[in-house]
Amino acid sequence: DALKNVPCYCGCGSIGHTSNLSCYVKEFGADGKPVFDTHALGCSLCVDIAQDVMKMTGEGKSPSAIHQAILDTYSKYGPANQ
Repeated sequence: DALKNVPCYCGCGSIGHTSNLSCYVKEFGADGKPVFDTHALGCSLCVDIAQDVMKMTGEGKSPSAIHQAILDTYSKYGPANQ
């Protein structure tokens, strides 16, 4: 859920991504299992954002604080996909 609430700034909105989560997961099947997207395998910006989100989540930061920190840190790299 944490990755679903933050944007990505690598330009992947042009391929339909709507959050950092969609850099990793294309969709969830009827059984609830994720269908993975390989985009983030070749994108260090996607990975950096996910790692920052994981770190801040582990530190107990609120979703709104995490969202703002991602905006503050990564918005300089390009348009948000949210």
